[in-house]
Amino acid sequence: MPTQCIQDHADARALVVAGRTVAGAGWVAVGLAAGWLVFATPLLVRAVNINAGSTLAPFLQAVAWAAAVTAPTCFILLGAIRLASAATHLRGRTRLFRPVHAMAGRLPAGMLTLATVRLPDGRAIPDVVLGPHGIAFFETLPAPATSRHVGSRWEARSVDGEWRPIENPLERAARDGDALRRYLESVDCGFVVRVYPVVTSRARPGAFEAELTGACSVVPLADVPGWLGSLRAQRSLSETRLQRIRQTLESLAQA
Repeated sequence: MPTQCIQDHADARALVVAGRTVAGAGWVAVGLAAGWLVFATPLLVRAVNINAGSTLAPFLQAVAWAAAVTAPTCFILLGAIRLASAATHLRGRTRLFRPVHAMAGRLPAGMLTLATVRLPDGRAIPDVVLGPHGIAFFETLPAPATSRHVGSRWEARSVDGEWRPIENPLERAARDGDALRRYLESVDCGFVVRVYPVVTSRARPGAFEAELTGACSVVPLADVPGWLGSLRAQRSLSETRLQRIRQTLESLAQA
């Protein structure tokens, strides 16, 4: 079952890449064909000379020339964007900095860190750490300089200086944890692995303690290695199951 699910995910990823590549190549081809018709054939000249004696002729000719010059460029640009999107998806790279992944050398021995795991529904799970405890992942709290919260309400400062509501990061982390747990349960015949959703920050987020529930934790970034080391091993997580989960997560990390 896990192998089949991994293969299905890889196949879906290949279809996405193939679709974007075909679409991009198609738009580039359309742009090149349009450019050839405009600049290598008399088609445009004939078109602008239609109704040359009309009072609207100068306006119509200007519109025709503008459309003829810009259309091929727009088609080629659209194709290039689709091809770039396909290449980015194929590489599975992310430009986002993952602080826990960056401190992998400071974590307890025997733990695997993955910068990003992407579920088949498109949900991105950052800073995933797999070990005897199960799985922990770490979502970064918004920067204190640009965010604030009152109770369970969170707001972020926009470029115009106004404060606007944003999703509660603790609630989002809890939902991401549920989604990851359900997915892993589905690929391993109902086995439930422990998943620890965590939000973290370089500051000490003591002000958030009132919001905590059993579904999510807040851990200062500097305390992450010690916090991971304090987690108890999941007794039902055998070495065989641990390896299967590792293979699944690594396949998702490449998506």
